[in-house]
Amino acid sequence: MLTNIKKQPGPSKQNAPMFRLYLADLNDVDVNNWPASVNATITTDILLPSKKWNFIDSTAKSINPSAGPGESPLNGILTLTPVIEGITKESLAWIYANVGNDFIAVWERCSDKQLFIAGSPCSSGLKLSYTNIGTLDGGIGGIALQLQGQECPEPILMYDVVLDIAP
Repeated sequence: MLTNIKKQPGPSKQNAPMFRLYLADLNDVDVNNWPASVNATITTDILLPSKKWNFIDSTAKSINPSAGPGESPLNGILTLTPVIEGITKESLAWIYANVGNDFIAVWERCSDKQLFIAGSPCSSGLKLSYTNIGTLDGGIGGIALQLQGQECPEPILMYDVVLDIAP
């Protein structure tokens, strides 16, 4: 399919995400009714009724959404690498309770407030792991995370839905 793609607008070139990464456990997602994307966009809430988004505040630069090629040339693998600055009882308990769990992630682009979503049921969600707990680059204490999906034909999509965030 060939299409005429015009020069892209300035805000679309800005890759800087906001510092907040929204997560939903894959068990809280309506995987049986996952909406098909239209024009690389999902416009339907993907959560089960009464479920809400939770968030991690991380360093904005660390989120670093990156989708590389998979084994198949038709698929990509998404990796997110958020860093939580600081170590508290709450952050350690959350990490230990959720390592190995699969999540759906949403992040916002600073320049135009566009939301992106990753971790569809096709990729089995994004598996949470940590790469470092302790002293991070720059000498600050914290927790370096990794969220990685499996091969999927649409590793990143636009998400045009208002997020219902847990209090």
